[in-house]
Amino acid sequence: MKIVFEGQDGCGKDTQLALLKEKIEFTHFKYPTPAFPSIREYLEKKREIFPKSLFLLFLADIANEQEKLADSPGASIIDRYVFSTIAYDRHFTYEKAKELVSGMGFLRPDKVILLDLPPQVAHERKMRQKSQEGISPDRYDEDTEYLTHVRERFLMLNEDSFLCPEWVVLDATMPPEELHREILGLLGQA
Repeated sequence: MKIVFEGQDGCGKDTQLALLKEKIEFTHFKYPTPAFPSIREYLEKKREIFPKSLFLLFLADIANEQEKLADSPGASIIDRYVFSTIAYDRHFTYEKAKELVSGMGFLRPDKVILLDLPPQVAHERKMRQKSQEGISPDRYDEDTEYLTHVRERFLMLNEDSFLCPEWVVLDATMPPEELHREILGLLGQA
């Protein structure tokens, strides 16, 4: 079973995946990977990348792992996938971004769990986290208008059941333990 966890920065994916690791065994795929350091440099505001190139770099990073993902035995949890590439993109229209992704033959997950969070809450969480870690916010953390765009696109992908017939949207403002119980129930582990 291939399960994707999606949601904007600050929605609690890392927390939920850490809690899941204590309960079930799975192979973890996380994007972006270290194989494409230019993506991390872009996110950390250390380099500029033309928007079309950035979209394709994110997809190339995911495409690079497709064989490993397909061959992974048992449960695989994917922390961000092509859905994030579409949601975070500002260059292509929603329809064009979906068309580009659709034409690339990416593995289709069995389930997408979207942790939904209002943009202002996501912003506050990321600012608090970065401050506690003593690091600068990345280029997506500071712009709540942009985070609104990201959330809207995620919700559109859910509405369209894009690349996966089973999308589940969960309220990421719930306390982490309560959200964890919901996720365990969705995975048949409750």
